[in-house]
Amino acid sequence: MPIRDKAIGWKRRRIFLHPIDFASQWLEDGTSYVMTGQGAGTPVFAALGVAASELVGIAIGAAGDEVYAFLPIPWDLDPDYPVWARIWFTHDSTDADTPDWRVDFKLIKKQIAISDAKSSPDLTLTFAAKAVSTTSGALEVLQWEKGSLTFDEDDLAMMIAVECNGLGGADADEIKFMGLELAYTVRATVDVRETTKPTPEDDDTNPIAS
Repeated sequence: MPIRDKAIGWKRRRIFLHPIDFASQWLEDGTSYVMTGQGAGTPVFAALGVAASELVGIAIGAAGDEVYAFLPIPWDLDPDYPVWARIWFTHDSTDADTPDWRVDFKLIKKQIAISDAKSSPDLTLTFAAKAVSTTSGALEVLQWEKGSLTFDEDDLAMMIAVECNGLGGADADEIKFMGLELAYTVRATVDVRETTKPTPEDDDTNPIAS
């Protein structure tokens, strides 16, 4: 019998989506492969302001720039608990700018046309404007925001849109998006997956459907 005591402190799992996970399309420019985003503003990869870091992020050129990612629903996600998210980025300026962000989630069903995550989101998380460090090139990590998703039996994946809603005084390309971190509660005692079988189970259904 599964444990149903809601007072138990269930384990929380984290997923980190890197900038490369938001590369909607790769195009060849003749000498190398570059990323062209498909969201508003078509933001692109760019080197961080601190050249010695040898890192790149997705440059935010204007308010409203957005990037998209596709994520299969984790099979151990507990739908009775909220989904959490927070945004990582850098800021190449000494100004105390105050950018604000939003993240939209859209659940995707099998054999149903995929729609824009922002046109009819199943969940929107907003991140209030927050003054960044005045140290140029500093890493910024926003506080967690949470919300609930209502899953149907035929939901298999989700589209995620991340938008810098406002630059808060920052100039074009000063902000480099470094990733989105997600967290969810693990449903550890329901729908246990068999690990001794030689092949995976038929998972062509909602992975968290009871």
